[in-house]
Amino acid sequence: MKFKNILFVALILLGFVANAQQPAYLPQFKFFKLDGKAFSNVNVNQKKKSLFILFDCTCEHCQREATELNKAYNKFKDVNIYMVTLDESISIQKFFGTYAPGLNLKPNVIVLQDKNRIFIPTFLPTKYPAMYLYAPNGKLLVFGDGDGGIKKIIKSIG
Repeated sequence: MKFKNILFVALILLGFVANAQQPAYLPQFKFFKLDGKAFSNVNVNQKKKSLFILFDCTCEHCQREATELNKAYNKFKDVNIYMVTLDESISIQKFFGTYAPGLNLKPNVIVLQDKNRIFIPTFLPTKYPAMYLYAPNGKLLVFGDGDGGIKKIIKSIG
C-alpha cells in the first residue's frame, strides 16, 4: 500500500513538472542594478524587443553563451538585453571581463541582480542559461536555454 501512495505522489509531482512552462507574457519582477537601484517592469524599454538572460557566473554553458552573444552583438543592437544573475558584483565583473569583455558596458545591456531570488519561480527556467525574447508588447517570442540558445534567439530577431 505504501508503494502505491509513493507512486501516486510521484506521478502527481511529475504532472506538475511536465505542465510547468514559461509565462506567455513578461511577468512582474523587481531586480536590482549593480548600483543597488531597483529595476522592474516599468523600467523596460517597450519600444524594442527585450532579451532576458538568466546566467550564473560559474556555469560553463553561461560562459559560452555570453561569449557567443558578445561575438554576435551587432545583431542585438536593436534589442534590450537584461542579464540577470544571483551572483555578487565581484563575480559579475570577473565574468564579463573573462567571457564577454565590454558587453556589460554596451548602451542596450543592463546587468541585474536577483537579490530576492524571484527569477526562477517567476520565469520558470529549466536550466542555465535561460533566455527569453519578448516582443515590445511583452509577449514571449522565443525561449532558449543551455548551449545554442543565442543562435536560436538570433534566428528570431532578424
